[in-house]
Amino acid sequence: MTKMNQMTIRHSVSVLCILVFAAIAGAQTHDAQAYFSYVKNITEAADNKARGEAILAELRKLKIRVSTEGFSDKNRRGERIEGLNIIAEVINPDAKKMVMIGAHLDRVGVGTGAIDNASGSAAVISLLKAFRERPLKNIRLQGAFWDQEEQGLVGSRIYVQNRKEKGLPQIYINFDVFGAGDTLWLWSADENLEFVKNFKAEAARMKAAQFVSKDYPASDHRSFIVDGVQSYSFSLGPAGEAANIVKVLTGQEIKPENFPAVLRTIHTENDTIDAVDAKAVARALAVVEAAIRTLDK
Repeated sequence: MTKMNQMTIRHSVSVLCILVFAAIAGAQTHDAQAYFSYVKNITEAADNKARGEAILAELRKLKIRVSTEGFSDKNRRGERIEGLNIIAEVINPDAKKMVMIGAHLDRVGVGTGAIDNASGSAAVISLLKAFRERPLKNIRLQGAFWDQEEQGLVGSRIYVQNRKEKGLPQIYINFDVFGAGDTLWLWSADENLEFVKNFKAEAARMKAAQFVSKDYPASDHRSFIVDGVQSYSFSLGPAGEAANIVKVLTGQEIKPENFPAVLRTIHTENDTIDAVDAKAVARALAVVEAAIRTLDK
């Protein structure tokens, strides 16, 4: 055996050990480039219907089972609107419980809706890919993409109403405004719940900044809370931004220079793909995935 061959073998063994350790620890590397391509394809869609079609195309490429559920309802102004929810699933015949991750696919009429909320939709696609490649043992994992959230959480509300008798997930985890920053923001009604503690532990293990609060903007998790489903919502942002958003939400005084940048981005012409930091999201998704894996009991 040559010296070069010995070095090659030692290198290969080292790499293998690293990969095995990562798998045991629950770590997963998320592909920033793939995530960015998901966001790009969604934001390039002409309207909300086309955004849904872009998401369906990505899910089918990944060979994830998917179905659609159309609906018609009234928005907050009493106007008749139509939409299409997308439900994906990582098949698991041995599942003991169901967990759903979700994000709204629609956007408002200005900007391209990259941060709000192609970023969240792309995060759900990335997580579905990760769990398809390394499945959970005891969980039936579903991914949802809600339409007409911007009109008053319409898509998720109708889904919950229609699924009460068939059975809702035991846990729902939402993703909204998840496109840039170094701090994971988790909304939970109770900070003492096991998932919150596990999330904090995984964030600490991976040296990721986190912020947990009971105050949080309205999003699709609220549709599930109403029916008693244990629910959470994740956002991603720069350090200190979540705390400043809470101040805005609760009417506290805030200095102009501390006004959250994301509130100057979403629902404006500034909400474009240039605002997305795919590498930051990939790091954050590894933490979230590890936290979700702690539910697999």
